Amino acid sequence: MSALQTVSEAAMLPVSLVRGQGAQIWDSDGRSYWDFYGGHAVALLGQGHPRWVEAIRTQAETLSFVTTVAPTPIRDQAVDVLCRFTGMDQAFLVNSGAEANEAALKVARKSTGREVVVAMESGFHGRTMACLGVTHAGHYRTDHAPTHGAVRFAPYGDLAALQAQMGPDVAAVLIEPIQGIAGVIPAPAGFLAGARALCDAHGARLILDEIQTGIGRTGVPLACRADPMVRPDLVTVGKSLGAGFPVAALLLTDAMAATTRPGEHGSTFGGGPLACAAVHATISTIAEEGLLECALAIEADLRGRTLPGVVDIRGAGCLLGLVLDRPARPVVGALLDRGILAGTANDPHCLRLCPPAVMPAAGIDAIENAMQAVCG
Repeated sequence: MSALQTVSEAAMLPVSLVRGQGAQIWDSDGRSYWDFYGGHAVALLGQGHPRWVEAIRTQAETLSFVTTVAPTPIRDQAVDVLCRFTGMDQAFLVNSGAEANEAALKVARKSTGREVVVAMESGFHGRTMACLGVTHAGHYRTDHAPTHGAVRFAPYGDLAALQAQMGPDVAAVLIEPIQGIAGVIPAPAGFLAGARALCDAHGARLILDEIQTGIGRTGVPLACRADPMVRPDLVTVGKSLGAGFPVAALLLTDAMAATTRPGEHGSTFGGGPLACAAVHATISTIAEEGLLECALAIEADLRGRTLPGVVDIRGAGCLLGLVLDRPARPVVGALLDRGILAGTANDPHCLRLCPPAVMPAAGIDAIENAMQAVCG
């Protein structure tokens, strides 16, 4: 008997991974790999970061779990550091990115009294039923049709097309600042600010899904902060937020938080002490060890390398899409044989890289050498 997998047997890695340290992972045969995939953009601190390990160990010895109805100091500390880091006013802690997006959709619809959400073509927001309703990417939506919710789609990056979808029935516009699964595709300059203006004009909420891009992965706390004109009402974060511990959050402005009441949305495990310890340790480590700057330095180093077969590099920081002149999936397999973990995307020519911000130059040397061997 085996656990039901979220990927097909054919798509599973042909190695069993058993331990890791920093930016490296070892399999059951003792072979090491440079981790340029970060567990689907999760392990921003790498494996076994000592501050993260100590925070969780200490919290487990002190208070492992209590009801979320009771206030706890570690939750207050985690929310405080999260809001200060991201520039948002309030946070609601949950367990996964999909759960955070579900909460965002609920707040947007209730606060406007409207039903329709305008989402982006090629976007991905999770596998729960409401999230499938606003997901356009690949088979995720069609595998479980009919999907839930009143949703209209607009081409990503096309403000005129987005404007055509707006109206008095629109509760929210939902956008990824960089579409990750689609192929690491950044929003065109001015698109997010333009979406903000359209939401203001039509009384709709702007929701930014920063599950992949948030918490420093792109070299800024939130990817949307690269443009000061972008003022989201609601932001969802996850993945890197706990650096490996399952936790996500809905971030809200005070105005949005005022439209909710206690108990309206809840989660047994959301905001548990261990998760909060992980959040606090992750963000504190990013800030105190200069990992925002490290993420940008990794991007700059990769862009400066000789990578045969690469015709473009999209994205920012530690979320990059190497656009190849050939299909990416065989390249991923060949890189694995040379000790490099990397990923693919819905764009068949995109090699998706989500390395930890602690990736050393030796790891970048290794992927450069591997790409030269595979694609040269």
